[in-house]
Amino acid sequence: MFKKILFAVCLIVMQGISARAFNTAAQDSLFRVLQHQKADTGRVNTLLAYAMSYMPDSMRKADGIFREALRLSRQLNYPKGVADFACYYMYIQDMQGQNEESLFMVDNAVKIYAGLRDTVNLMRAMSFSGNEHHQLGNYSAAASRYLEALKLSDATKDSLFSGLMNNNLATIFIILKDYNKAFQYAEKAYRNGVAIGNKRRITSALITMGSCMVAQKRYPEGEQYYYKAIHIGHDLEDSAYVLKAHVNLGNLYFEQDKRPEAYQQYAQSLELSRKFPDPDMLTYIYLGYGRELFNLKKYAEALSYVEKAITMARQYKSSNELRWAYLVASNLKATMGYYEQAFALREQYEALNDSLTGDAARNNVMLLEIQYQSEKKDRELTAKELQLARKDLQIQQKNMWIFLFLIAAVLLLATAFFIWQRLKHRTRLQEQQLHTMEAEKTVQVLEAMIQGEEKERTRLSKDLHDGVGGLLSAVKMHFGALKHEQPALKTDNSFSHAMGMLDDAIGEVRKTAHNLMPELLARMGLAEAVRFYCRNVSHSRHLTISCYAPDTIGRFKGNFELSVYRIVQELVNNIIKHSQATEALVQLTRQDHLLSITVEDNGIGFQETRDAQPGMGLNALQSRIRALNGNLEIAAAHGQGTTAYIEFNIAIMQLAEIG
Repeated sequence: MFKKILFAVCLIVMQGISARAFNTAAQDSLFRVLQHQKADTGRVNTLLAYAMSYMPDSMRKADGIFREALRLSRQLNYPKGVADFACYYMYIQDMQGQNEESLFMVDNAVKIYAGLRDTVNLMRAMSFSGNEHHQLGNYSAAASRYLEALKLSDATKDSLFSGLMNNNLATIFIILKDYNKAFQYAEKAYRNGVAIGNKRRITSALITMGSCMVAQKRYPEGEQYYYKAIHIGHDLEDSAYVLKAHVNLGNLYFEQDKRPEAYQQYAQSLELSRKFPDPDMLTYIYLGYGRELFNLKKYAEALSYVEKAITMARQYKSSNELRWAYLVASNLKATMGYYEQAFALREQYEALNDSLTGDAARNNVMLLEIQYQSEKKDRELTAKELQLARKDLQIQQKNMWIFLFLIAAVLLLATAFFIWQRLKHRTRLQEQQLHTMEAEKTVQVLEAMIQGEEKERTRLSKDLHDGVGGLLSAVKMHFGALKHEQPALKTDNSFSHAMGMLDDAIGEVRKTAHNLMPELLARMGLAEAVRFYCRNVSHSRHLTISCYAPDTIGRFKGNFELSVYRIVQELVNNIIKHSQATEALVQLTRQDHLLSITVEDNGIGFQETRDAQPGMGLNALQSRIRALNGNLEIAAAHGQGTTAYIEFNIAIMQLAEIG
């Protein structure tokens, strides 16, 4: 918490913000913390924050607290506390004109932060060191420190600090009269401020850009930049930026020989400086105001302000301001007739100007700037190479992920296809099972019907055989006895014919009884029963039936054999009733799981049409065959006979066990 307070305070002071950083309530809060805090590094940080709360109103009070923080840091062997003290205490030293002492302490802080590898505080300490070199007129050293700090800010991607360093470098190049380079750095600072939305960075950059324009005698553009800075300074309620812009406007109007406007700007600046007594600004204000009083021929008053400027510049070792003060004072003395003093001041100006802006200083700064740009390009090249390597790695990783994704997709599709096939197979099996169950159910229903019919046939067969057959046999025995009792009947043709008819009736009854209940089917199987049936119904004079039914077809379940036997009976009966055929063929064959039955004749046949509907007998026959897992096909043509072809799938039929 206290580190954040210290950092905020430091920024406020170094940027020249309003002097009152903390109010009385904040001071009381920090004092209460100090009363209960033990002597450790936390107390050092609190002391530094407490000291800054008295800046700049109570410099003596702040000085004592700062020194207490330094004493405790050395006692605790806390090097960071010593470095922090140097960076904060430099403000007091600068206000007292002790820039060289301040520079020594800040450079020591740079070494401490570098040893601690504290990059954030290191680049700020370098910036403070550059400011001290700048103040002392050592622009090469100042540029070196700013460039080093800029490298660190680029490395840490600290956009806020990078903008500050670019603006500081711009001021160095303005002094060295390299205005194009100065504007480039100032423009970078401006773009940086816009990018991060920092109005203070924008305002500082605008003032620097305006100074570049004035130095190149592009006064309208410079004036525009200055007024933009004043506008933003008023929005921020920051008198420091407004004051600096007014001072630069005064110099702009002086360069254009607009003396009333210049005097107005310096007078306004002098009034603002009473609220913000910054030494650097006061030196410029006294110098400019004195110069305008000189133009108004107020020589004595003008000389007093110029001498104030010289005194302040010497006190604060502001070499750049001092050289201009020497020049103005020399001109003023010459006008007043003090030629010897004017000449001496002129010589001081020339000597100081050569040391500040001579070729050696300019070349040193240029070499440093070139070195920085070269290193920056090398870093950018390295970064691009690293970026390309990363992109290649990313592409490889992307390709690998795509390959893995494709493999996963293929596996997923294969799995889905396998599951789909399994489900499809399972569905097919379920459908087959359902179809089989339905077929079995139909078979069961059909078997129940057939069993009912067979029971009825059995009853009728017994009634015919035992009842009618027995009665006819008794009649025949009675007629036989009567024939022996009355010998005349032996030669009676009518009686013999009646006996023949009686024998035929007994034969028909027996045949009908046998057809109703074929005992041979149960005993010998389907093939023998079909052969026997065909022999019984075959009439050589009207219809001859050929039968091919080998015993190799095997045995089946009783109900299945009975159903097939009835189907063959139905087809043969149809031939007898409807076909007017003289020849017929009944054939039974078996191949693997197929039982084939062919029944054909040479009768009159019938004409098949699309609209023709099968009769009820044929529908019933087809239903019975489908229920037994079979299929019926009928081929017929008018005058060409009829062929019925039946196939039964006996794979699900259970073969009868023959013991």
